[in-house]
Amino acid sequence: MNLSNLLKVDINFQVGWQALLRNKFRTLLTMLGIILGIFIVVTTVSLGGSIESFAVSEFENFSGTTMIWIGKRSRIKKQNRWVENPIKENLWLDDVDQIVRKCPSIKTAAAFNWVGSQTVTFGSKSRTYNITGVLDTNEKLFNFEFEYGRNFQPWEIKRGQKVCILGYKVKNHLFGDSNPVGQEIKIHQHRFTVIGSYKSMEKGLFRILGIGLDDGIDIPVTTVAQYWGKQNRWLAIMAKANSYETVNQSISQIKALFRQRFGADIYHDYGSPAEMIREISKIVTVIQWVLGGAAAITLIVGGIGTMNIMLVSVSERTAEIGLRKAVGANKNDIRFQFLIESVVICLLGGLIGTGLAGGVTFSVGQVITSFVIKDSVWPAAVSLQSAIVAFLVSTMVGVISGFYPSNKAAGLQPVEALRID
Repeated sequence: MNLSNLLKVDINFQVGWQALLRNKFRTLLTMLGIILGIFIVVTTVSLGGSIESFAVSEFENFSGTTMIWIGKRSRIKKQNRWVENPIKENLWLDDVDQIVRKCPSIKTAAAFNWVGSQTVTFGSKSRTYNITGVLDTNEKLFNFEFEYGRNFQPWEIKRGQKVCILGYKVKNHLFGDSNPVGQEIKIHQHRFTVIGSYKSMEKGLFRILGIGLDDGIDIPVTTVAQYWGKQNRWLAIMAKANSYETVNQSISQIKALFRQRFGADIYHDYGSPAEMIREISKIVTVIQWVLGGAAAITLIVGGIGTMNIMLVSVSERTAEIGLRKAVGANKNDIRFQFLIESVVICLLGGLIGTGLAGGVTFSVGQVITSFVIKDSVWPAAVSLQSAIVAFLVSTMVGVISGFYPSNKAAGLQPVEALRID
């Protein structure tokens, strides 16, 4: 583009800008549809991204997104109807060992055996808590921290020792602020020695969901088998893939192993945070499409409004168009002038809409952080993706809305235009 063309662009922009400033209120009203449409688009994309980022962050903080869990189904679907699972044998420690040894994409694995609610007593204090059997490898799966004490030792697991680790709320109820390590509590009719207590794990998403991570007591999984019976207790296996990208590959390897072991892979459930995040992403996408449809309608209405106002502007400025043509402006100059006005209206609307969306997104993030999740941070920010979408959509609407009015203005004959004035 040479200097002459650059000067023309500058002149056309100045003329168009002055025309918009002469009718500030009308320009603002014209932009309302664009502002609302872009506001919906940017807010929807930003909040959707925040939801996904928050879910990923919470899983990363708790167990990572490479976790995989496997459990035996109580019923399976066979010939289009649900029947009782024919496999009577529960998963056990041998299966954990097989998964680690024969699945190359698996980094580590552990067994978890849910005993259920049991009465726990210390002195005069008594309450029902959930008891879970675990392995010492659980510390490789979850990002927990100890307030007091330590994790289980391999020899304690091997011998089925009567030792336990208390959840944060359990420790506070039974021992208050005191160190519980070395104290003896009674679980059902069995005495257990406390070797540690966890810091609170009920943070952010997991506190909102009310999963009760702080309300339980962990004991060796072998101790569960010894005192409560292994075949009568449901046991799950949790494993960790080498990376997020290999989660699906890891599940496929476990299924192949179980097909050899049980004859089919339909007798067990397989899940992962990665799968849950994908489901969340699907839900967010559906919501974004629905709200995006509403935004599209709003933008169409805004575009039609912009076109109508530009047609009115062409009618009001017929003499100006004729005068510019009389002194040498060609059709492209006139066409470009009105296109610029239309695009500027829509871009300003997009800028205001993006700004409002950013303010709302930030405010929502502050409210959620302060009053809902409290102990985590909601990732509130207008994404670069949504800002680019806002710019492109605003420009496109401006060009489309200004196309017909600018052509109409460019087609006016100088003599006829001056005569109308």
